[in-house]
Amino acid sequence: MRECLFHFKLIKGGVAKEYRTIVMVPDNRHPEISDFIEAFEESGYKVELENERELIFRSVEGGNPYKLDITKIELKGEKQDTPYHDGELHALINTLIQRNW
Repeated sequence: MRECLFHFKLIKGGVAKEYRTIVMVPDNRHPEISDFIEAFEESGYKVELENERELIFRSVEGGNPYKLDITKIELKGEKQDTPYHDGELHALINTLIQRNW
């Protein structure tokens, strides 16, 4: 097993806060969507996948809706420390989300 640290933004009420959490994945594979959902549930966030390409999740509970946006994934033992997805597109989407488009 190896550590997978991922950084994410909690977007709620037009405000974004950055957090990170860790999940353990087998040595022979990368984290899967179910790994992220499980890690979020362990942190108290009940979510479902909204956008697979951008790794954005939305709340499934009633009340105040929120989104969780994975911004960076780090696998222990990986040679490169690069973002998992396109940063420019990600920034554009964040701007549109904050403006409630």
